[in-house]
Amino acid sequence: MLQVKNCKLSLLLGRVGVGLLLVSALSLTGCKDKEQPVDPYVTPGTTENPNWAITVENDMSASMTAIVKVSFTDKQGTMAAFMGDACCDVTADSAFINGLYYLYITPATEAGGDVQLKFYSPDLKRIFVAKETFPFRNDSQLGSIAEPYTPTWSETK
Repeated sequence: MLQVKNCKLSLLLGRVGVGLLLVSALSLTGCKDKEQPVDPYVTPGTTENPNWAITVENDMSASMTAIVKVSFTDKQGTMAAFMGDACCDVTADSAFINGLYYLYITPATEAGGDVQLKFYSPDLKRIFVAKETFPFRNDSQLGSIAEPYTPTWSETK
């Protein structure tokens, strides 16, 4: 009689154990999904850091400040401002404060032009490009600490 009870107990514990494993697996999968960014353009990959460098070389005193927030991550990455192929500013470690990027944009030409932002995410290993551009305006500021400029991003291929 004791063996039958032990057998039933073993069978019951085995079923409970399998059930717990399934619940644990489902819970872990759910947590993993919650950790994923909500931005539909974000996918993990293998893009290497582009190591952007400022390529604008001029004597103009024109500049524009932009305070930018990346909507899909709170982790530090590298933000750069471009006018065409010319890199007008790249964020340094000191330009990332409280989740905001501070850019000091110098125009590529006297005529100025449209500025496009790019962001490299080291944790996602992807480069993202802002879908919107904005015109360079001397002595102006785009965004603020209270209301930072928050572009929408698309992933580069």
